[in-house]
Amino acid sequence: MVVKSPAVAPGTEQRIFDAALAVFARKGRDGARLQEIADRAAINRALLHYYFRTKEQLYEAVFAHGCRQFMVGLSQSLRAEQGFEDCLRAFVYGYIDYIYEHQDMARLMLNECLCGGGALERHLTAALEAREGVPGLLLEERLRGAIAAGEIREVDLRHTLLTIVSACLFPFVALPTVRLFHSQAVQDFDRFVHERKSHIVDLLLGGLRPAGIQPPEEVPA
Repeated sequence: MVVKSPAVAPGTEQRIFDAALAVFARKGRDGARLQEIADRAAINRALLHYYFRTKEQLYEAVFAHGCRQFMVGLSQSLRAEQGFEDCLRAFVYGYIDYIYEHQDMARLMLNECLCGGGALERHLTAALEAREGVPGLLLEERLRGAIAAGEIREVDLRHTLLTIVSACLFPFVALPTVRLFHSQAVQDFDRFVHERKSHIVDLLLGGLRPAGIQPPEEVPA
């Protein structure tokens, strides 16, 4: 007897990914239910199992997809820049833009970290071992080159990377606190995010430049 596979409409897998991401982001891996994901994707439970036999498989697939999407996009932006300052700006702007445009993925990563970070650690470890397309490694190389060229002062590279990432992430993972201290985050969040990117880059460059080195003058528009 031949068992027929269920009829699959175009775009079904992407709908499953989108639905699963939304549910996992809000309820975590343990709180999410496959039936809720199937309902949100407008498919039946049997079709969901045709793609992913377990909730754990679906979670890993969604997490891997999000990590790959983030790293590939940001790495391409970093490679396109020649100078250190432009590379730093591309990292900060790209990191914040990704979080802003993919807030469910940001929530998923935060929940993953709060629950022990097993999936995140596995994906980052594999990427670091391959040493390909990891934005943090690319920025670290640019920092090291800028130190050697005298463009920036000697700094602890790992602490510097953590500081940069933390500055980008904090407004999103602690938004209620940010809103208490910065009214613009309530009144006009788009503008707040835009100004946040510029502020982080200016602050970092001011702290990284060697003593006595002045920033280049802006050319009038």
